[in-house]
Order: sequence, then C-alpha cells, then structure tokens
Amino acid sequence: MQSKGSILFKVLKLEGFYGLLSYLKPYQKGMSLSIINGSLHHLLAILGPALGAYLVGVAVGGGERSEVVKYLPLLGVLVAGRVLMYYSDMWFAHEVAFRILVDFRVKLYGAIERVAPAYLLKRRSGELAATLMADAEVLEWFFTHTAGAFLVAVIVPFITLGILFQTHWILPLVLLPFIIILFSIPFWFKKEADQRGAETRVKLAAVHGEAVDGIQGLREIVSFNFREGYKNRLRKFSDDLYKSQLSYGKRMGLEGAFLNAVSSLGIVTILGVSAFLILQGSIEHQWLPVIMILTVNIFNPILEVTSMGRSFSIILAAAQRIACVLDTKEIVEDKGMKNLEGIEKLKIEFCDVSFGYEKGTPLVLNKATFQVKPGETVALVGESGVGKTTSINLLQRFWDVDEGKITINRIDIRDLSVDALRSLITVVPQDIYLFNMSIRDNIRLSNPNATHQEVEKAAKAAYIHEFIMSLPEGYDTNAGERGLQMSGGQRQRLAIARAFLKNSPILILDEALSSLDTENEHLLQQSLKNLMKGRTTLIVAHRLSTFREADELVVLQDGKVTEVGNHNVLVGKRGYYYELVIGQLSFIAV
Repeated sequence: MQSKGSILFKVLKLEGFYGLLSYLKPYQKGMSLSIINGSLHHLLAILGPALGAYLVGVAVGGGERSEVVKYLPLLGVLVAGRVLMYYSDMWFAHEVAFRILVDFRVKLYGAIERVAPAYLLKRRSGELAATLMADAEVLEWFFTHTAGAFLVAVIVPFITLGILFQTHWILPLVLLPFIIILFSIPFWFKKEADQRGAETRVKLAAVHGEAVDGIQGLREIVSFNFREGYKNRLRKFSDDLYKSQLSYGKRMGLEGAFLNAVSSLGIVTILGVSAFLILQGSIEHQWLPVIMILTVNIFNPILEVTSMGRSFSIILAAAQRIACVLDTKEIVEDKGMKNLEGIEKLKIEFCDVSFGYEKGTPLVLNKATFQVKPGETVALVGESGVGKTTSINLLQRFWDVDEGKITINRIDIRDLSVDALRSLITVVPQDIYLFNMSIRDNIRLSNPNATHQEVEKAAKAAYIHEFIMSLPEGYDTNAGERGLQMSGGQRQRLAIARAFLKNSPILILDEALSSLDTENEHLLQQSLKNLMKGRTTLIVAHRLSTFREADELVVLQDGKVTEVGNHNVLVGKRGYYYELVIGQLSFIAV
C-alpha cells in the first residue's frame, strides 16, 4: 500500500525525487540541525534590522534617548547572534550536503558496477559520467541551498506575520494573498519547466558523452584526420545544449519577472495600507520602518526559494536520472544463496540455454547445451557473432539467460550470489584495462591483500617480470591511464599475472593471446598449461594454435552447438569445424 507521501509525489510527478528521499534517512539529524540554524539565522536577520528600524523611528520622532539606549545591547546581541547563526548555518548545510554528495557518488558507482555491462550496453559512458558527477552536483546544490531553505521560507514568514499581527491585525491579511501567489507562480510554469529541464539534462549528458568519446578516441581522430569532423560533431551537440539552455533561461526570466512584480506590488500595497493606518492613528509613526523591514524580509526567503524553484525542474531531472541508475535491477539476487566456497573441482553445464540481448531481436544462443568437466579445458569455436563471448558473459551473470540454465556442480548460478559466483572465476580478456596506478597495484587488482613476493611470483609465471624490472621504478612504475605506456602483448601478460594471483578454480581465456608475438605466445602457452592444471577452463579464440590443444571443442553455429569433440575427431568428421580450420590455414598460407 502506498504512503500518502508517495501518492503526493506521484500526483506532482516527482516520483524519482521521492525515491531519493529514502536515501536521506542517515542524514536526518544533520539536516534538522541545518534547518534549525537556517531558521534562526533568517529570524535574527529580520529581528536585528527591525529593532534598528524601530529605534530610528523613535529617534526621528523625538522619542526619549533612554528608550533608544536601553535597546542597544539587545541590538548588539541580535547582530552577533546573526553572525554566529550564519556561520553555523553554512557549516551544517554544506557538511551534510557534501557528505550526501560523497555517499551518492559511491552509491551511484556501486549501482552501475552491480548491473554492468548490461546497463552500459544501452548507455554511453560519458552520459553515465555526467550522472555520476554533474547530476550528483546538482543534488548537492539542492540539499545545501534549497531543501532547508524551503522550510525556512515557510517557518520565517509565518513567525514574521505573527509579529506584524501584533502591530495591526489587518497587515498580515493584506500580505497573505501576495504570499500565496508567490508560492503558486512556479506551479504555473511547472509543465514547461519539467520538459525544458529534462531536455537540458539529456543534452548536457550527450555533450559529456561526446567529449569522453573525443578523449578516448583521440588517437583514432588524429590518425584518420577526423579532427574537423569531430569538432563539427561536438559543436552540433553543444549548439543543441545551448538552444535548450537558452530556452530554459527565457522561461526562468519570465517566471522571475512575475515573482518580482508580485513582491514589489505587495511592498507598495503594505506601504500604502500602513500609511493610511498611521494617518488614522491606528499605528504609531515609528512603526512604519519596522513594517517595511518585516515585509521585505517576509518576501525575501520566499523569493529566494521560488527563484531556486525556477531551477527545480533541472534538479528534478537530475534526481530522476540518478534514481533511474539506483533503481536499475538487471540481475536479481534471491535470499538464501547457496555457497561453493572451498570446492576446487567445479563442473560447468549449459543446459538448453537461449538468450537475446533485446526483446524482438534474434537469439544469440539458441538452446545451447554443452559442459566443461572438472579440470577440463574446453574451447568455444565459431565465427564472430555466434555466441562465444555471450556464453562467458552469461556464465559471469552479466545477464541472465532467457531460457534454460547454467549450472556449476549442478547448482543454478542464479542460486549463487553474484559476488560468490565471480570469486570462482578469473577472466583474461582480449581488451586489457590497466588503471592509472603502479604496475604492482594493477597486478594486485585480483588479490588486494597479496604480498610483493606473491605479485612477483605471478609476474614471473606470466613472463612479464623481466620487463617490469627493466623499467626505471620497477613494480612502482605507473602503468599509465589504460596502460598506454605498454604494448598490447605486455598488457596481456599483466592480465595473465592477475589470473595467476587470483588463483580461482574457473579460468576463462577470452582471446587472451591475440596480441602476442609467436615467441611470447609459446612461452605463455607453457605457463598457461601450468595455470590450467586442476582448473576448469573455458577458452574463446579464433586462432587455431590457441584452441587446438583443448581437451574438447564446442563448435557454435548461429547460436547452436553443432559439433563437440577434440581437434582430431572434428577434423576427421570433415564438417563445419573442418571448413573453419581449412579456411584459417588457407588464410595463413596466403
């Protein structure tokens, strides 16, 4: 059953924002202190000037000096209190907001990491970076300058109206319609604001995505002389963003004009009514400056919040984009997960597995059935696009199968937690990512607690130790962002060192030897044989030399398993596998 709060937010079309509020429970104490400090700061900012205005009125009206002097200490206390509350307000508001920002970014990355790469398949990395940084920054601005300020804008005017009531009962009644109109103006423009705000955030994310593409693909842009073409693309995306922002700015200007017109009209009206009451003798003349100060300070926090409200559609769009990431559930984990910890001999089975990346698209795997026995090496063979890489992605639960099941020791992998499952598997991929940190830390990525001796042993096993030691700083040498300081073969050897260090019972080699020269490939084949001993190994490769020594070959054609057997048996059948081998040998000969 939905709560009243969730229904209200749904009516106002703020569901994404309402969902984020659940993440704010740990910060309730800090946010409450921020609101209290903000309210006290604004009240003191009103009472100090109001008292000063009253004393000026008394002095101008020829009042007694003693009446002015006796209030001066109170005036000093109010001024000092305002300064203290201002500092305290800024401290608490920013401390809470920046803590929320830090935690939100970590939560966002955790959410992205949890559903990758399925989520990444549908979105550009630059757009996700925009959500991780820019959208989260917008929320920080909201929590710092808007959330508490909104409550202050309700609390402070209410108290100030009470003070005006003490002056004359009609004054709050005169101001009340103007206050109601001011609060309602943002709702007049809400539909267009939401549309423009969402459009602006989408176009901003698109510019981020294009910029990231330009940085990551800089080598290709330069080598293919695509510089002008890329700059034209970037300009097009930037122009689209400019037009969207300009349109949003025009709407904000129109809304701001209404706000200022209504508040100015309210001040003029209260001035006229106050002057009339003074002429009638209903109010003493020294109260006129006090009334004006109170009136201005009633409108100021309301104008501040409504002005921020003009940007609320941007905030809402950012909140919805963040909520979309946080609420994404590509992989579902049930409670009561089973555990395979401590089991060294693992058997993998694909049982009538069917899978397609999107509904309505052709199946990548169609009732595929095969097994990898404990300690056995099986190679998936076939042309590009037949489901080889998809099979190993499904084994790691980057996606879940549409039909059938994948089991490890007869346990459906959906009955294992994702962390437990992936701890059983080590992958040596074709495209190696090295982080911008030391070579030691890059190798230790697979086992953060490994000692230097263990790292060195893994590097020697991968035949990369000598190269590392030839570098000026040895293992402390920075690998460079994406490992650009190394050749493809050197990066792959570091990845193999990671595999040695992780020491998991299941090993996946995904085109792991594609960037190595013949000599290094021979050395690594020997080291990998040692690594694969006692491990259940699955190989994805196109090169005959990589997979012909496997215990068994699983030949895939159009997502289906068409042949199973070792190299000699399948060549002897002179079927589809035989044609693949002959084709590859002919290509090599040419």
